[in-house]
Amino acid sequence: MKIILFLIAFGVSSFTSAQILTITEQQLNQQLNLQLGKEFPLTLGEWLSAGIKLQDLRVELGRREADKARVSGQGIISVSQGQNRYHWDINGDFSARPRYDSTQGALYLDEFELLSYRLNEDGSSPQAGFMLPILLQGVAGYLSQYPVYVLDQADPLQRRLKDQVLSLELAPGRLSLRGLE
Repeated sequence: MKIILFLIAFGVSSFTSAQILTITEQQLNQQLNLQLGKEFPLTLGEWLSAGIKLQDLRVELGRREADKARVSGQGIISVSQGQNRYHWDINGDFSARPRYDSTQGALYLDEFELLSYRLNEDGSSPQAGFMLPILLQGVAGYLSQYPVYVLDQADPLQRRLKDQVLSLELAPGRLSLRGLE
């Protein structure tokens, strides 16, 4: 009986071979760099509006936390608060959790957590200490709306995986999407 169960299990497992797509940090960083250089608006009611231009974004996969990515980069922030205008050059670090969306066939980063930030200017203003954490959470919201990787429909494996991803696994430096053929 055990032999029959083994043969059935072996036959089923060989029939349903897993499809695996591995995406590296370098691939994600290349995709992110294509999105850089654009300024996006951020408003907090009538009292504050800002434009944030992201530069030099980098993603590390599963290196510090096994199930999370670390996103770091530089941002140039222009803020208007009534008659006052501010310009800040900052570096920020976030932790985020990768998520695959089968309807879009894309990989997103969600659950952003601000880990640290640094103002790249000599003099910091009291306004910067108050506004920057709020603005950086806005950056996190912005980043979670846009995919960091979209499956390529011209690639046969990626086309097959689009609607059939069963799991997402992180390892240091890479992410794997697993599906069944």
